Amino acid sequence: MIEDQTAVSAENNKEVSDAADAMFNYLRDVIYHPQDASLDLSVLPSEMQEFGEALLFFCGMVMDAKTYAINISKGQLDAVPPARDNEFSAPLKDLLASLKHLTWQAKQVALGDYQQKVDFMGEFSVAFNDMTEQLKQRREALANEADEVRKQALYLERSNILFKSIMGNISDLIIVIDRMHGDRLFTNHPPKNVLASETFEDQLYSVLLEYAQNIEAGEEASTDSFTLISDTGLQHFSVILYSIRWDGHDAVACVLEDITEEKERMDELENAAYRDIMTGAYNRHYGMKVFDEWAEAKEKFSVIFVDMDMLKYVNDVFGHSEGDTYINSVNALLGGISPNAIVSRLGGDEFMVLAKEEDVAADSVSEHLEKLRAELVASAPKDENGKDIYPRSISFGVVLVDETNELPPADLLSMADERMYEYKKAHKKERLN
Repeated sequence: MIEDQTAVSAENNKEVSDAADAMFNYLRDVIYHPQDASLDLSVLPSEMQEFGEALLFFCGMVMDAKTYAINISKGQLDAVPPARDNEFSAPLKDLLASLKHLTWQAKQVALGDYQQKVDFMGEFSVAFNDMTEQLKQRREALANEADEVRKQALYLERSNILFKSIMGNISDLIIVIDRMHGDRLFTNHPPKNVLASETFEDQLYSVLLEYAQNIEAGEEASTDSFTLISDTGLQHFSVILYSIRWDGHDAVACVLEDITEEKERMDELENAAYRDIMTGAYNRHYGMKVFDEWAEAKEKFSVIFVDMDMLKYVNDVFGHSEGDTYINSVNALLGGISPNAIVSRLGGDEFMVLAKEEDVAADSVSEHLEKLRAELVASAPKDENGKDIYPRSISFGVVLVDETNELPPADLLSMADERMYEYKKAHKKERLN
């Protein structure tokens, strides 16, 4: 009888062990292979059936919440939450609501509403509010600058420029040329006195002749601008063109103003609007602007999404000053991909690089990035024993865009982002060693 009891006990222990193995394997699959996760309740002892049902319900909520979180991480703001009550999804719903509101605010800012403020997301709120304030200030500065330029142009148009030039009362260069043949009929000053380079004179007359031949006799005044180029530099002019009769000739009077300083000042303002203040790299707005233009033009290029590894650790342990040094090191490194590559900082530890096929062959981009990554790893600051104080590295994802592409830039960038995360996951152990 004792032997029978022992056999029954052993059998019961085996059932419990098998049930525990089944539930353990199910939990493991839920974590690592959710698509294969399954638990057959019929293999569980009766006393464990209720626990098994509870486990299925619990893991179902976890997997639903994970799927919901993945959709949100991909920017799917219309992601549908789990149908059943799910406490794990509640914070994600709140996050999605915040993202939707932020998206709406960002659209309002894009439309010119710089009164938008964020007060519910900590440091992001400070960064967002600083950005809108800077955009507001820059827009006002640009508007004032454009206003001033318009006033100057209006003043010139309303002035009797031609007669004043003949009388020698203005300093602008005025040249009258035959509209058909390009003969030089009149100049109020020797052009060489106005031009920054001796090589510019032939260029100047060539440009003005092209203007003259495209103006019909009697046509109203028109305004344009052009640039003369030489080895010594650039010179920018605005020109007002008048179709006139001059001493029996169908002619064009060209009133030229040197606007080199104003053009350079406007370029500086535009550059400030398109640059990341800390690194000098292009900012997200400019990067996406170029991305849109290249994609629309059916250019062949690589889009590279780069994420800095362990920046938060560096900021937390060594301070934001050291973190900024790390960020600038990565920015300088990415410039080595190609002199013509567009390197833009998307924010925080993320960069985007756009490189045309003619500058960097698509099949060598990853290899080139691996070499740059090795340089970054080797550049980590060392202690007195030559050991890394902290590791430096990047993770990256590359997507090739060509003339067959039909996906919008946002989807292409999302693909590059996903490939970056795959790369980061594959090299996790390397970073921790």
